[in-house]
Amino acid sequence: MELQQNFSQFQAQGIKLFAVSYDPVETLAAFSNLHGIQYPLLSDRGSEVIKRFGILNTLVKPEETEHYGIPYPGSYLAGEDGRVAAKYFHREYQVREAGPTALRSGFHVPVDPSSFAHAESSEDGVDVAVELAAKELRFMQRVDLYVTFSLAQGLHVYGPSAPDGYIATEVTVSGPEGLRVGQAEFPPTKPFRVEGLPEVFQVLEGRPVVRVPLVIGVRGVPSVALKATVRYQACDDRQCFLPKTKEFPMDLPVGQMVRGQ
Repeated sequence: MELQQNFSQFQAQGIKLFAVSYDPVETLAAFSNLHGIQYPLLSDRGSEVIKRFGILNTLVKPEETEHYGIPYPGSYLAGEDGRVAAKYFHREYQVREAGPTALRSGFHVPVDPSSFAHAESSEDGVDVAVELAAKELRFMQRVDLYVTFSLAQGLHVYGPSAPDGYIATEVTVSGPEGLRVGQAEFPPTKPFRVEGLPEVFQVLEGRPVVRVPLVIGVRGVPSVALKATVRYQACDDRQCFLPKTKEFPMDLPVGQMVRGQ
């Protein structure tokens, strides 16, 4: 409740939160001028707002005078009513969500895949689309890779676990050294039974989306080659098709770091 009241108070004053505690006015003025920011920025002297929100970075010790008082890196996504729709926080101060990732994963804003890196395949009633919510990669930027299945009526694929002898759905991402790949996040499955079989299968139907978080710890190169591998087995209530393994290579440009982020 206190968090919602704080957001409402700041929003009523037209303030967007960009909280820092070191040399605040000069630092924010320089950053604002450099990037042409037109909205007000919060100068958090003494880290008062950071402390009120409970996000003071305790990994930075008081003797580290240059950085002491900074928050854990992260973002609150607040709706028009001041309520927090989503939040992202990280241990490392360099890590930030890409804008399109925050909008899609946090606010569920549709993202036009034609604007970003994407690849598709279609076979046996199963369409698979792989999309990366970023036009380019930046050092220590967190982006989400989305794998969307479009399953024909009556078809399903297994969830991330399946009984012995059946193929669970897997999504893996590989790339250069320095690429951090998080655990794939699956949507909820539903139980499915086949008459005459004792197992209860957990399946995905319709248009499920699997999300894989990535952090790009690569810089000083013009592009990065990633490869998403998707393995699944599609079935209906009478038969299963042969397991499929689809590979989706992507070559993504690497943008320059923005100082002050």
